[in-house]
Amino acid sequence: MPKLSEEHKQQRIQQILMAAMEVFKRKGYEKATLKDIVEEAGMSRGWIYLYFKDKIEIFEALILDLDQQIHDFVSTKKSHHQSAAKMLRAFIENYKETLLAVDESIYPAIYEFWISGWRDPRAKEFFMNRYEKLVQLFSNLIHEGIEQGEFRPSIPVEDIVKIIMSSVDGILVHSLAFGVKTIDANQQVDHLLQRVEELLNLS
Repeated sequence: MPKLSEEHKQQRIQQILMAAMEVFKRKGYEKATLKDIVEEAGMSRGWIYLYFKDKIEIFEALILDLDQQIHDFVSTKKSHHQSAAKMLRAFIENYKETLLAVDESIYPAIYEFWISGWRDPRAKEFFMNRYEKLVQLFSNLIHEGIEQGEFRPSIPVEDIVKIIMSSVDGILVHSLAFGVKTIDANQQVDHLLQRVEELLNLS
């Protein structure tokens, strides 16, 4: 049946992505190979090629899968009727948990992929599209907060979102480079949240 066939396909894709996640966490982006992913997934190379043409495509799919988790996070909070302010605060504060094991997370591989491929038009377009979608997601969330009377932003909404994204990336990169304790990463997350609340004139 087509429905079962599609379900089976999605299960295979998730199996590949989860295997790829473990490989990229362990070896980073550059040193990871398609052979590593094949072995981790316990599939033949032919099965992998049925869904992905190369390592880059697998990694891009993995990042998009992680981004979907952000979308799902926002959707779940909305379904529980949480305010825009609580959702935004939870999103930023969640990075404290990420920082606890940032060295063993997928983030080193993501930044490695970006740094090694930013001159490549394909990689640049991928990250630009991803960036724009995330900016739009959180801009929409803040605009909902404005409509609900929670926020009275002192600068354009899109600028606030870009400050959040640039700050979070900066904290993550510096945590990887110098260590979470050295840069007082948790305190920086708290300061970021405080700054964002000030810019939004949180009611």
